[in-house]
This record gives sequence, structure tokens and C-alpha cells, in this order.
Amino acid sequence: MYHSSIDSCEAVATGEKPPPLSLRPEIEIQETKDIISDQQPTELAAEITELPYGWQAEAFYKLPRHEAIAVYQSLNTSVQQHLREDFQKKDDLSVTDELSPDERIELFELLYTPKATQDEPPEENEDNSPLAIVKRRLGWLFILLIASSSTTAVIKSQEHILQQVVVLASFIPLLIAYGGNVSTQTATVVVRALNSRKTELKTLVQQVLYREMASGVILGAILGLLVTGEALLLQDNPVVAVVIGISLFTISVLASFCGSMLPFFFQVLGFDPALMSAPLGATLVDVAGILIYLQIARLVLHI
Repeated sequence: MYHSSIDSCEAVATGEKPPPLSLRPEIEIQETKDIISDQQPTELAAEITELPYGWQAEAFYKLPRHEAIAVYQSLNTSVQQHLREDFQKKDDLSVTDELSPDERIELFELLYTPKATQDEPPEENEDNSPLAIVKRRLGWLFILLIASSSTTAVIKSQEHILQQVVVLASFIPLLIAYGGNVSTQTATVVVRALNSRKTELKTLVQQVLYREMASGVILGAILGLLVTGEALLLQDNPVVAVVIGISLFTISVLASFCGSMLPFFFQVLGFDPALMSAPLGATLVDVAGILIYLQIARLVLHI
């Protein structure tokens, strides 16, 4: 295979790079396609792997459209990485002209898969026994348990407010559930951005903080108005309804901040952001949200 393409290219041995595919005679391209037409994808992958480094991408680009994706999947990781790097540098992407839309999308997804994803060890290499899972999670869950107990302490410390306006207690589950949901959603999005980031960490922090805080303000304003109306329907005190609306808006902004910053915090410390960002963010927002809610009630209701 490919001998007709390589025999005339002793320049490879001297370190010279092969000429671009677009500059080669059409007959050479057709000759190469004829040679590989009877090969299986695994055989073609083995042949490409044995080629000099500078010719691997050129050989891959000559594959017929029905072979390219299957061959790519059979290549080893180092050759795949080389093809991705070469493919992303090319200005001339005529190699994809003959592909159907679905085939083109599939090939692009393969070639543009982030390197971090390719380098991740498979899950089966990890120790996933029950004891190993308990060992990894027990410490963090104990910390969360201690943090969650602060919720009880906060409510107890503000008990006099709830005694004077008992209806406030009925909206605590709504507010802390909303704050936890916002924090968890935000943390999930940020962890995904960290795993696929193509920019510096500092730049990503700025982008994420601006985007998530802006969305937190907008969502808080919209849902704060809605929950104010709901609170007004459930009880006849408009001042209490305003307290609940303001509290939900404030909790929304706080939850967006916690959810967006905690993944970066754990990343810098060397911990897994996916393991702790969402649960810790939800716990912190629960505790802080209750405190914010009751303090806003105290100020607005003059308790």
C-alpha cells in the first residue's frame, strides 16, 4: 500500500515535509485510492501508522469517504492526535467535499475531540469497589453534613422572627430549593467548561463570572416577580410577598456566584471540581439563603 506514493519521496528521510495534497497530480491520488480499495479499516490503520510521520495525514486524506471514519477509529492515540492537529491547521478542507452532511459531522467530531478527553483514563481502570467509593466520598460528605447542620443553627438564632410572622417559615423550602438548583446548574455548566476549555484559566474565570452573574440577575428578577405574585395569592400580606420576592432575587445572585466560582476554587486546589462544587455550593446557599431571607424580613417588617 502507498508504495507508489512514497517511492518518489525520499525527501521524508531528510526531514522534508510532503507537498500539500492539492499540489499533487490527480492520477497519483486515483492510483492511491485504487491501492487501498480492497483493504479493511484495521489494515489501512496499520499501514498509515507505519508511514513516516509527515505522510500519515496525507495518506488519511486520500481515503475514500466510506473508509475515513472507520480507519480513524482504528488508529492508535498518537496518530489520532497527529491527524487532529494537522486537520485543524489546514485552510483547504476539500477533503470533506465528498462527504455527506452526517459523515462530515461525525468526522469533524472525531477530529476536533479535545485532547483532554482523549487522554482521560478509562473508568474501568479506576477502583470502583464500594469501599473505594466510600473512601473517596466519606470525607467530603462529612464536611457537607457539618455545613448543613449550620442551617438548623441559623433558623434557631432567628427564631424570634419566625414566631412573630409564622407565615415566613412556609416559604423557606421554596427559597432554599431554588438557591440549590441555581447553584447546582451553574456549577455543572462551569465544570463542563473547565473540562473542554481552550483559553487560559484567568480568561475563562472572567468570562464565566460575567455570564453567570448576568444570568443570575435576570433570572432572579423574573422569578422574583413571579414568586411575589404567588406569595400574594397564598397569603394576604403584600409586604411579606415583597420580602419573599427580594429574597429570591438575592439568593439567585448569590447562588450564581457560588456555582460559578467553586469549580475554579477546587481546580486551583487540585481537587476534582465535579465531585464537590455542586453539593457544597447548594449547602452554602442553603445556609446563607435562610440568613438573608430572615434578615430581609426583619428589616422590611421592622421586627
